[in-house]
Amino acid sequence: MTEKHTLRGIGNARHSRAFPIAVGAVIAAGGLIFGGLAAADASAHHGSGSIKQQAARVARADAGTPKNGNKVENVNVLEDRIEHYYGSASKTYPGVGTVTIPAKNGNYAKQMRRITAREEAYFAKAKKHYHGKGKPSLVFDIDDTLVNTYDYTLSAQFGYDPTANAVYIDNAAFPAVFGMPKLIHEARHEGYKIFYITGRPESQRAATKKDLKADGYGTPRNSHLFLKPTNPPAYLHCPSTGCSTTQYKSGTRKHISSKGNAILGAFGDQYSDLLGGDAGHKVKIPNPMYYIP
Repeated sequence: MTEKHTLRGIGNARHSRAFPIAVGAVIAAGGLIFGGLAAADASAHHGSGSIKQQAARVARADAGTPKNGNKVENVNVLEDRIEHYYGSASKTYPGVGTVTIPAKNGNYAKQMRRITAREEAYFAKAKKHYHGKGKPSLVFDIDDTLVNTYDYTLSAQFGYDPTANAVYIDNAAFPAVFGMPKLIHEARHEGYKIFYITGRPESQRAATKKDLKADGYGTPRNSHLFLKPTNPPAYLHCPSTGCSTTQYKSGTRKHISSKGNAILGAFGDQYSDLLGGDAGHKVKIPNPMYYIP
């Protein structure tokens, strides 16, 4: 899967993906377990290379053409492995019904708790040693960085339909990613400003604010919440073909920095959430369900 959808100047919308599991199979065949899950857990220590190097490996795997189909991981097997990784629990949401969500004792939950504990300690130390002029800030993606979309992805059989997905968004039916509400609470307590940059369209601003509040993040200020507009703002310099995800997110981070903020860190489940500059310490959140270049 590659994303070609363009919203009049801003392309690669997160929610235009189709058949994301196929990419996971290609990446797994390239030797990156679950599209980089192992790398994600080690990224803060650079044990698997820098974020840029990890992203390059995934991009090569995505672009590659297998020569031997017997060496490509079977899509159904990969789906099963992803389900085993997340584990299974249930929750009922008004307007959606009872859905399957990640288990509190699953490997995904365990990995997220390791990541968030490590990053809480890192950013607490970073704040104490920061003596710059800009206001220390952190930037977060939303879907599968702060709220988990596994319940919808299972219901869609690892596919994607924007109308069906909007039902989950409108009913705040995505649970919080394990450990992330506490991390943001601690960051605010340390004195960090919190910004959000999402691929969701501007039309979902009210629902997105409701989602974040329901999951324990509080209600963000409009000036701290950036959604993808129909037409790119003046601070984004998109080519005629539209901004890629990296261009949209890095350009928005540059805009945030220009307002007197010092971005000390950025969190995202996609490498495209983190590349392009003005990101500080980059934290890759594991997501084996889909890939957005």
